[in-house]
Amino acid sequence: MKERARVVIIGGGIVGCGIAFHLAKMGWRDIVVVEQGRLFDTGGSTSHSPGLIFQSNSSKTMTELAKSSVDLYKDLEVDGRPGFSQVGSLEVAWTPERWEDLKRKAGLAMSWGLEPALIGASEAREKVPILTDKLLGAVYLPTDGVASAVPVTQAMGKIAQGLGATFYPRTTVTGIEVRDGRVQGVVTDRGRIQTEIVVSAAGIWGPLVGRMAGVSIPLVPMEHLYVETGPLSELAGETAEIRHPIMRHQDRALYFRQWGERYAFGSTDHEPMPIDPEDILSHEDSRETPAISTFDPPYAPKAFASAVELIPCLQNAEMVYSMGGLFSFTPDAMP
Repeated sequence: MKERARVVIIGGGIVGCGIAFHLAKMGWRDIVVVEQGRLFDTGGSTSHSPGLIFQSNSSKTMTELAKSSVDLYKDLEVDGRPGFSQVGSLEVAWTPERWEDLKRKAGLAMSWGLEPALIGASEAREKVPILTDKLLGAVYLPTDGVASAVPVTQAMGKIAQGLGATFYPRTTVTGIEVRDGRVQGVVTDRGRIQTEIVVSAAGIWGPLVGRMAGVSIPLVPMEHLYVETGPLSELAGETAEIRHPIMRHQDRALYFRQWGERYAFGSTDHEPMPIDPEDILSHEDSRETPAISTFDPPYAPKAFASAVELIPCLQNAEMVYSMGGLFSFTPDAMP
């Protein structure tokens, strides 16, 4: 292990690899990334992300960040496969109030440099034929899509490595040395690295990393429901991993994406489920996926009923996989 680095990045998921990628592209060479799990499928939030990128946001800053992510990811490839599928997005209106809200959101998106289109229910069904006809309409944004989270992470990490960054998987940070308010080094189970700059990209473990340096990091790991169906007869013979636009249904706090002949949806329409970072399982105890818990929460039937409202054919689908996916929230509910 290197004894000294200009910067040590703790966490090798999409955030850590993104930071290493950008620093390396800016000319930094003495970069070290330490990751407690595998490269690049780390077992953290990146490993279970469905990858949906909705660029439209009431915050111009968040919109610009999402736009720059799309611009970057669509040019990345892993083993000849693109890292981003630009299938577009639909945000649907179930109520008159939501339809009015979407008109406002479309105006914001347009002012932030996007090209949204307000469309009716029939147009929405042309893009996603399995949708109900009970919609009032939707906002369609053609440049949204899905990033393949682990491949994109790998692509950025490999580029950073090619430019001189060093990655250490299976390496646990056990301490951060601080003297007179300044970082002196990072201690791991494989040795000490002298450095003056530490970046925490530890996601759901972020508060624990901050504690090592005497810093409070206001992140809370939260759990939410994610479900994948078995094959749908309506999608029989589909050869593309994703062809339908991704969707969000804010009146029911749901998001949707296609997986070939199957569908997946996630729900946050439930009481908050915070998890103490101390209680997150280790990589060994969780079989390498500590950010995933297999569970059958009491609110699952409500989420399923809401999903069926929007996509009626899900009523006959088998729910073959469900999980509680952990990812970080801040007190203001922003990234």
